[in-house]
Amino acid sequence: MHKILLVDDSKTICTFLSQKIIDTLDIMVDVAHSYAEAQEYVKKNPDYFLALLDVHLPDMNDTTMVDFMIDNDISSLVMTGDFNEDIFKTFSKRNIIDYVLKETPESLNYIVSLISRVYQNSMTKVLIVDDSITVRSQLKYFLNSQLFKVLSADEPLSALKIIEKNSDIKIIITDYNMPNLNGVEFLKVIRRNFSKNKIAVVGISTNEKNAISFLKYGANDFVIKPFFKEEFVCRINNTAEVLENVNKLEEIANIDFLTKVSNRKYFFEKAGIYFEEARSNNLPSAVAMIDIDNFKLVNDTYGHAVGDDVIKALAKILRDNIKGQDIVARFGGEEFVLYLKDITAEAALKFMQSMCQKISKLDIVLPTDQQINFTVSIGVSSQMHMTLNEQINSADELLYVAKNSGKNRVVSDLVLA
Repeated sequence: MHKILLVDDSKTICTFLSQKIIDTLDIMVDVAHSYAEAQEYVKKNPDYFLALLDVHLPDMNDTTMVDFMIDNDISSLVMTGDFNEDIFKTFSKRNIIDYVLKETPESLNYIVSLISRVYQNSMTKVLIVDDSITVRSQLKYFLNSQLFKVLSADEPLSALKIIEKNSDIKIIITDYNMPNLNGVEFLKVIRRNFSKNKIAVVGISTNEKNAISFLKYGANDFVIKPFFKEEFVCRINNTAEVLENVNKLEEIANIDFLTKVSNRKYFFEKAGIYFEEARSNNLPSAVAMIDIDNFKLVNDTYGHAVGDDVIKALAKILRDNIKGQDIVARFGGEEFVLYLKDITAEAALKFMQSMCQKISKLDIVLPTDQQINFTVSIGVSSQMHMTLNEQINSADELLYVAKNSGKNRVVSDLVLA
């Protein structure tokens, strides 16, 4: 688990900030009230995620603390009770996360939100594309201060190879004037494969006129050279935040709230694409309908909270066992649907029989430490139909055959054929 070192001689501020960080971010906090205490903490734990530092301490009143953290590869967020232009300039020369006031409760909340931002940055890959090694080094320096994971390329064709190998890249920062392709041509290639909501692109150039071309062809933002660090990191942080918010909205629209698997809407959208691809190219696939046996009895006996636990347990075991491109969705109530890509009828039946057995052996532990088990009935349709709806209906009919023939079993159209 990540851990933060908070150094401040105010116990009130330490109590407020540490509790807020723990509650909001679920990150552990060590608290020191002096430079000497902070040194001891770092000796014991040199792997702090970041240090949150007061400028003025009883045994220190300069940049010594920040320099100590830099020497130990710990990123620093510097706090002060009053703004001082000279100190601000001094700290601006060091590659810190930020220099912020702690004068009001609102400013303390801002500090927590900033920590949240860089925490997300630490899991975000950014690709710099610029033929100038000086610019690449400068941008990497800026981005490292915000804890981004940084990759770089000196021209677009090399960048495309990096993108191919790193599917989790979220932001690309690209210059305009480069060999092989200019920045806008590179942007057009990216946009053929990735929308603005999947990979954000920030254009950079010494020429403001290039901003229009970048934005017109799908850039998320544009920054003019030469860079001021504060403006640059604010724009990149804002870009990252917008991207995350859009992805959260998409998740809300596509994910079932209780089980965290896909919902019915998303299933029809994604599986519809898979189905048409399979039908057009004569590729094998299967649709499986899964329903919990005697679910009403579970609810009536143990309550709806336990019923929800059973539904969540089923969703998890299905999600954990499917292949990467397969889809599991909650279809409604205690019913789930799977779309299995590139799988023969024989393999689909074998896979679902294995799942049926695994589910029957799954234990649900109640608050009373009592364990209960549940079973499912499954219908598997592997024969190609005219439409996805027809194949789902076929799987649903096979599911009811499984229910009516004793439950806790799989019925497939391969068996019935």
